[in-house]
Amino acid sequence: MSHEWLVLIHLIGAVLFVGAIALEVFILEPVKKHIGVETFQKFEFYLFRTIKRRYWIGVLALYATGLIMFYGYMDSMGGLEALLATDFGQVLVLKLVLAAGLLLIFLMAPFLFMRKQPHPLRHFFIVAGKWEDFRIDRFEVIHYAALILGLALVVLGKLLWMV
Repeated sequence: MSHEWLVLIHLIGAVLFVGAIALEVFILEPVKKHIGVETFQKFEFYLFRTIKRRYWIGVLALYATGLIMFYGYMDSMGGLEALLATDFGQVLVLKLVLAAGLLLIFLMAPFLFMRKQPHPLRHFFIVAGKWEDFRIDRFEVIHYAALILGLALVVLGKLLWMV
C-alpha cells in the first residue's frame, strides 16, 4: 500500500476517534445537567456500548497504519537509533508513546466504566452488563484525559512536518 493511502486511512481514523471523544466532552457532558443523571447514565451506557462494538475497526486501522508508517520511517532512516537522532524521530516517538496511552484508555474503558465486572473477555468486546452499572462518575476524568491525548496527537502529527 502506498504511503499516501496509509496517511489517508490514518487521518480518517484519527478524525473519527478524536471526533468521537470531542463529541462526548463538548456536546454530551453539558447536556447532562439538562436531562438528569439517570437519563444521561442510560444514554451514555448505550452510546459507549455502540462505540465499543463498532469503533474497534477504525481504531485498528488507525493504529495499524500508524505502526506501518513508523516502521517505514525507521527503516528508511537506518533504524531506531538513527531515527531518534533527528527531531522528526523524537517527535514521532513521543507521538507513539502518547498514542499507546490513548489506546490503553480505549482498551481499559469497559473495565473503568463498569461497576460489576462480568466475564472479562466477553465484556471487553461487547460491553456486557446493564446501564445501571455504568459509572458516569468517571466520565469527565477519562474523557478529558483521552481528549487531551487525542488533541496532542493531532498537534504532534502536524508538528512532524514542521521539524
